[in-house]
Amino acid sequence: MIIAKCPKLFFYFSAIATSTSTVTETVNGNAMSEPSASGHSTDQLQLTAEELEVAIAEREVPIIIDFFATWCGPCVLLAAELEKVAEELGDTVRIVKVDTDQEQALASQLQIQGLPTVVFVGMDNSKPALRTEGLLGAEVIKNIIEQELS
Repeated sequence: MIIAKCPKLFFYFSAIATSTSTVTETVNGNAMSEPSASGHSTDQLQLTAEELEVAIAEREVPIIIDFFATWCGPCVLLAAELEKVAEELGDTVRIVKVDTDQEQALASQLQIQGLPTVVFVGMDNSKPALRTEGLLGAEVIKNIIEQELS
C-alpha cells in the first residue's frame, strides 16, 4: 500500500479551508445524513464538488473522501469497509463520497485516475492531504487515521 502526500491536494484543500462558506442543516438543498442511535451517521454522504468544498472548509473532525464510481467493484467493497470504520470511530471522523462520473471536473482537477481513491484530510491545514488508490481494509483505514491524522 502506498500513501502519497499530495501537494496538489494540499493547495486545493488549503484554499477551501480558508473559504467563508457556512454549513447548515442542508447543503445545496440536500438533507444531511441523520445520526444513528449510536450518535453518528452511518450513511456515507455523497457530495458534489461544491458541497465537498463546504464540508472541508467547515470540518470539525478529519474527513475521509471516497472517490468512487457506481460501476467499480472494488469501490463497492470499500464502501463496506468505510461503513465499519464509521461504526467504530463514530463522530471522530467524517466519511463522504464523491462519484467521479458525476463530478468529472473535480476528478480531473485532482487527477483521480485509479478507483477507488481515498483522500484523508486532517485538521492541520499545514499538512498535505494523504491519498491512496485501491481497496483498503477497515483496519488499514483506522491505522492511517490514528497515525497520520491524530
